Amino acid sequence: MSCPQSNPRRPDRSGAGQGPAAPRSAETGRQTILIVEDEPEILAPLAHSLEIEGYRILTAEDGLTACRLIGTEEPDLILLDILLPDLDGWEVCRLLRQHPISRIATIPVIMLTALNSPGDKWRGLELGADHFLPKPYSIKEVSLTAANLICRRRHSVALENRVEQLTTRQDEQENLTHLLFHELRNQITILNGYSQLLNENGEIEVCKHAINRSSAYLHALAEEVLLIRQVEGGLLTLAPEPVVIKEVLEEMVRLYAQPAADRNMIIESAWQGETRPVVLNRPGVKIILSSLLDNAIKYGPPEQTVMVSGRQTDNLVELDVQDQGEVIPHQEQEQIFMPFYRSGGPTGRAPGTGLGLHGVRVLSRAMGGQVSLDEPSRGGNLFRVRLFGAERKEGDFAR
Repeated sequence: MSCPQSNPRRPDRSGAGQGPAAPRSAETGRQTILIVEDEPEILAPLAHSLEIEGYRILTAEDGLTACRLIGTEEPDLILLDILLPDLDGWEVCRLLRQHPISRIATIPVIMLTALNSPGDKWRGLELGADHFLPKPYSIKEVSLTAANLICRRRHSVALENRVEQLTTRQDEQENLTHLLFHELRNQITILNGYSQLLNENGEIEVCKHAINRSSAYLHALAEEVLLIRQVEGGLLTLAPEPVVIKEVLEEMVRLYAQPAADRNMIIESAWQGETRPVVLNRPGVKIILSSLLDNAIKYGPPEQTVMVSGRQTDNLVELDVQDQGEVIPHQEQEQIFMPFYRSGGPTGRAPGTGLGLHGVRVLSRAMGGQVSLDEPSRGGNLFRVRLFGAERKEGDFAR
């Protein structure tokens, strides 16, 4: 496997004695090499040759300047002389390998020095140098060695990132499994309890209502978790179909009318604009509205009004769910969309899996849209879902 080198560009050198170094973000696609050398007649041809090959070059003539540039610029490779003013190359290498940030501590180092005894080489390798080239050296050899080390590091970093992603996903999966079993156990306990009560006392209406509520919760939870995990894992794209969004909104308002009434709440709804079918995913839209309504009822204070409204134009569907509950603190406004995060309401942390708002974000993005927490006109919290590209007639939605 090879690493393609960036295309040659006009030389652009920054470093000691040449003003502040250019930010790496301005050098997208170019690998950066820091040359630490105090002899200009050696530095100039080496820097020029590497610039011609497309590298961005930083230079330092002493060890202290080198340490500063390493911390601020995070070069992809360091060409390090040993006999330097202030801090010598041995000390620079030692400090580099002890850096608390891993991506800096692992920057490849090639030592270029007139000290060419076996003991000097062994000392350099012991301090963490990746390669040791004695002077006089071939600039071609320096270039090839640098390219190989940079390539190797890029592959290593990519592998580490992939391992970290897999580890994070595994942790999330374990958390999800734990939460699901916890929720399942709770709901089965409720079902069993009311079933026994029904047999013993015959309180049919109370027991029927509780059993239906738990059964509906389990069904909605299973449907939501399955859809979210499949979309996140790339196993499923949301199938487009003609959907009358106004009908879905009214259906979900009717479904949540009783849970709202249980807390002395009222759900009001309104619709503006067109009512023709649009190309979206019906289960995805239902889960989005279900999660937002459940969130508003669960976290809001009793005797409030939850307002659900929708608007439809040629290329945009907007769905708003506004409550009159306690305003979500600014520092939590991004966290609430993370998986398993549950905000504390007025009476403490509400029951649930912490997947609702995360699911809203995942499904909104899967249908080419977004969800935001906007500033409401009359207190409380306003969640707004925008689903773009509603005129698409065929093809899957992008993840």
